[in-house]
Amino acid sequence: MNRQKTLLGRANRYVYPIWARGDLRGSSSAEERAERLFQMLLPSPIETLDISPAPAIWGRFLRETTNTLQVAVASPRNWLVHAPDARIAAHLIQSHIVEVLCAIGRPQIEYYFLSIGEPLSEAQLSGALEALEIARQEGQVRSLGLAVAGNPLSVLALWRTHDAFEVVLLPDAPETTETLLPEARARRAGVILQSDSTPPTALPQGVQVVLTHIEQAVQWAGGTD
Repeated sequence: MNRQKTLLGRANRYVYPIWARGDLRGSSSAEERAERLFQMLLPSPIETLDISPAPAIWGRFLRETTNTLQVAVASPRNWLVHAPDARIAAHLIQSHIVEVLCAIGRPQIEYYFLSIGEPLSEAQLSGALEALEIARQEGQVRSLGLAVAGNPLSVLALWRTHDAFEVVLLPDAPETTETLLPEARARRAGVILQSDSTPPTALPQGVQVVLTHIEQAVQWAGGTD
């Protein structure tokens, strides 16, 4: 099914409104499941794969198979909360970016999301954002995103003092969308909703993209909502 591309806010890119997330839950081995899902994904019109659940496994298929898929990835949840200072926080982000680039065998990650769960100190956040900005300037990351994994009011307070994010990834939770969608609109940030139950035809106003597991993404891309 031909779906119209949508402008993803300050990322300033027209994107297909369905992204696929590489979840690998199931009875078969992760490698076998990934291979089956990857072959399902390739002929679809879906352009972006979130490899966060298993960067090493998805990286192998991205390296070894001819494809034009764009890569999205989020930093590990609550990874930064134990960083003692800005320098260590920056190092954690830098090392994760390098690890992902090596896994996918490419010079650039299209979308890198900083996961915010538990509140971060100003030093932790500043170190992470400095590392992300350097990565963007050096071309290792194209668009910087915020992945919301905690209290939306805490995230809102953080977001209002740091305007680095071009896109935001929200869970499909009314409290979160009601709290953060107005801020996304005010900042012209592109919005991706992670949901296995809200098809692209039913996205809330202000949301441009739905992120869902590969089987669901392919089904929706084929026109079955």
